[in-house]
Amino acid sequence: MSSQIIPVIMCGGAGTRLWPVSRESMPKQFVPLIGDGSTFQQVIRRVCDPALFARPIVITHSEFRFVVAEQLHDCAISADIVLEPVRRDSGPAVAIAALLACKRDRDALVFVLAADHLIRNTSDFRDACRNAAETATQGHIVTFGIHPTYPSTNYGYIRAGRPLNGGCVRKVEAFVEKPDADTASQYVADHYLWNSGNFLFHAATMWKEIEHFEPLMAEAVKESVAASTCDLDFLRLAPEPFGDCPDHC
Repeated sequence: MSSQIIPVIMCGGAGTRLWPVSRESMPKQFVPLIGDGSTFQQVIRRVCDPALFARPIVITHSEFRFVVAEQLHDCAISADIVLEPVRRDSGPAVAIAALLACKRDRDALVFVLAADHLIRNTSDFRDACRNAAETATQGHIVTFGIHPTYPSTNYGYIRAGRPLNGGCVRKVEAFVEKPDADTASQYVADHYLWNSGNFLFHAATMWKEIEHFEPLMAEAVKESVAASTCDLDFLRLAPEPFGDCPDHC
């Protein structure tokens, strides 16, 4: 397996729920809200340790390409910037990440991250990445759960099962969608975790799963990447095949 993890930051969303701070032209992940710089910049800084992470891949919408490039430049961090021609949910972005990582290194481990998460303890974050990487090399797809601090109805939840990898990682027994208030309180009492939406996996394993469960999406992504073009420092995915990606994933 590769000794470094390829971080993939997904930052193509419009973030309209935080309007007017977050706008179509400047979504929340690019706006300084808490801490030093935007949340996108904080995420990219967390995954810049070359002892653990390889060159990042940033997947964003074409409209945000110069914002991404400028904020990377301000951090003095280089990355591969991939431009989606139309907005889709996270499924196609994960497929793009798996395919591009496989092209870079067939044995690559990939860490898919949201661009708008605030994590205060970088050391604990990187320890969690190391533990997840050990499990991912065994063919598991690892998701990151968060111990809830209150019964939120705004997050999905994870019911954790038996320990794996010496207890650092646990098997997922169930994913559950955003609950009502009473159900959320019960989930917290039963030690469920918030689902962060961040995943670490062996690239070839994830691509095989996508081909099996979402063959139409896999084919659309494969064709779009094959017909992609370089534009300055950006990789533009081909619009027509990418537009065929199902928008339910």
